[in-house]
Amino acid sequence: MYYGKNIKLRALRPEDLPYIMEYVNDFETYSSFTDSAPIPKTEAFQALWLAHSTREDLITFAIAEIMTDECVGTIQLRAIDRPSHHSLFSIILRPASRGKGYGTDALRTLLRFAFHELNLHKVTLTVYASNPGGQRLYEKCGFRLEGRLRQQVYRQGKYEDQLVYSILDREFGGS
Repeated sequence: MYYGKNIKLRALRPEDLPYIMEYVNDFETYSSFTDSAPIPKTEAFQALWLAHSTREDLITFAIAEIMTDECVGTIQLRAIDRPSHHSLFSIILRPASRGKGYGTDALRTLLRFAFHELNLHKVTLTVYASNPGGQRLYEKCGFRLEGRLRQQVYRQGKYEDQLVYSILDREFGGS
């Protein structure tokens, strides 16, 4: 378990799945991180998703409030390339948990884990250009804009740019 100021990153538990399915089945949330159409997820999908979260190149944590241990979202390092010390990153928060500082706290905690425990050199992410809240979060945590993938995805009836952000271990100020 890894602790931030108000959250902890812990292993996913079966009892977290209803909270996770809350945002995976929410159209607005789901469409903010994927270009595919949201399809209602079943209990069978939940079990498959939980099993998928234990792959060797993927580390998924539940983001839990320290006081209540309630799951407020998930955060992951994926496509972990250990020889190159690089990983991709993603985060999803429940709609009711946004705007409370959990995202910033969780991301800083994950970066501390990535750079100090896994000895990664670089963490990269992509974000839709239409997601200024995500861009602010990543910049606040030290990520730098590397580039723009023009009209990279077709979603909601139009082409949209994706922005590529990254942070290097030496740029991370968290301890």
